[in-house]
Amino acid sequence: MLPLDSIRIVDASHVIAGPLATQQLCMLGAEVIKIERPGHGDVLRGLAVAPEDEGLTPAFVGLNAGKRSVALNLDAPLGRDALYRLVAGADVFVENFKPGTAARLRIDAATLHAINPRLIYCSISGWGQQGPNATRGAYDHVIQAATGMMAMQGSTLGDAPVKVGFPLIDMAAGQLAAFAILAALLRRERGDESSICIDVSMAGAAVHLMSPAVSRLLIAGQELQRQGNRGFADSPGSNTFPCEDGWLSTGANTLRQFKALCEMLGRPELATAPRWLRQVPADPQSFLTGCAGPELHEELCRAFRRGRAEDWEAQLNRRGVPASAVRSLADYLADAYREADPVTAKIPLSSATGAREVEVVGAGFRWSGPQPVPREPAPMLGEDTDDLLREIACLSDAELAALKLENARFKN
Repeated sequence: MLPLDSIRIVDASHVIAGPLATQQLCMLGAEVIKIERPGHGDVLRGLAVAPEDEGLTPAFVGLNAGKRSVALNLDAPLGRDALYRLVAGADVFVENFKPGTAARLRIDAATLHAINPRLIYCSISGWGQQGPNATRGAYDHVIQAATGMMAMQGSTLGDAPVKVGFPLIDMAAGQLAAFAILAALLRRERGDESSICIDVSMAGAAVHLMSPAVSRLLIAGQELQRQGNRGFADSPGSNTFPCEDGWLSTGANTLRQFKALCEMLGRPELATAPRWLRQVPADPQSFLTGCAGPELHEELCRAFRRGRAEDWEAQLNRRGVPASAVRSLADYLADAYREADPVTAKIPLSSATGAREVEVVGAGFRWSGPQPVPREPAPMLGEDTDDLLREIACLSDAELAALKLENARFKN
């Protein structure tokens, strides 16, 4: 038995943040009913640009395996009424429309709570449901720019800003939403009968991710300067160095670790004062924060260029110094990821390209008992419409036929 067995989620979200949230909960046992536009579906299906995938693109499968799909036109009365009937028996509703859209569609929190007072209503948006930016659209890199995250990336202040290389904030917003929904379900379990609304924003997720830098600014009035590829401890041995065949990232933060690094390089004098270090702490476990200049960095770079990144990696880790060659995602997934016994699952995938098994990522943690991974394939667009609307919404054959006509008009 999984912890969220018997929990039903009606998910009207799309793209990344909302689907990630409900995917996490689906892997914990929740039944997730995905509401999609007739004929189009979630943007990640890529029906217009990748018809050969039949709506089962890698991005869509990775975020929606195990869910069930119902195609409804929420702009039309029959589609909206069918949603109301699904919501009447649900525990959670998730949407990630721009603020104001849910009210226009008459699926806002007040409307749905009138149908089901115990419903947990979760909204995910770029800027939150209130405030001067609430009605603005948002994409991951735009939020990175707005919140200071992009300005932190790069080596020096003169460099162009750099975004994180994957949709970090979308993913973080989804994780926060899943966390908030779990907390709300616990509130329900403990007797809270109030109407629960959750407001998750990408901007809020960005601030949450930058909590150490935010706290430093709010409490001490100090703005974190660009770190580039240096470690956050700002030790001379905590950086990313060029090697004979690539790059190496090292974490020699303490005096003990830095001495081990310098000895490995055959340059033990680099760990001494006064020429190389401004000061040498008495405690070998002390961090070497801000006590070296560019000359020492150049000496370290020169020494690392004499060897291969993976060789340095092995030697440093044997000496208790965290280090890794800079690898591609493909290299990591093919090697170290496999050795770590990852939480993944094989699920069937059938499309115009043929039937096969594909591997999908689980919830990202392990625990005792069944591991939290997808257990069913991703749904074709609307494949569960008839079954779920008969079973849960109790629509008659005549009502289903009328709904199909309404959906067909929307598709055209």
